[in-house]
Amino acid sequence: MITKKARQGRILEIVRVSSVRSQEELSSILNGENVPVTQSTLSRDIRELGLIKVRGRYQSPADMLPAAPNEHLRRALEQYVLSTGVSGNIVVIKTSPGNAHSVGVVLDAAKWPEVIGTVAGDDTIFVLAQNSRVSRKVLEKIRTMPS
Repeated sequence: MITKKARQGRILEIVRVSSVRSQEELSSILNGENVPVTQSTLSRDIRELGLIKVRGRYQSPADMLPAAPNEHLRRALEQYVLSTGVSGNIVVIKTSPGNAHSVGVVLDAAKWPEVIGTVAGDDTIFVLAQNSRVSRKVLEKIRTMPS
């Protein structure tokens, strides 16, 4: 039996290289590769992976970012970040209302090795760093990027 992580990884690979237009089509491809999946599991995977339909086909939001995610991140930080701070291994980023999710998405897409993950609300992002020492480096990176 294939693990959830492996199945979701395969789904991402499929939508990157194929023009998948429906859950039925995706299910058929997976089943053809001996990756059995029910409709409810596939629906849940699509939701958890954040796949969206663009021009009638599934895409990952990360695949829609420009080739230079650091430039996209630099612009997002410059435009939306109001303040930053750190507490332990958590970096806190305050944004203008409604922009935390956008900044969190591009920060995740930058794939900084020091960052374990982000959680974004309406105007606040919590960035989980590997430890408190690293969190100060992440904070400095964020503060100096929009220059």
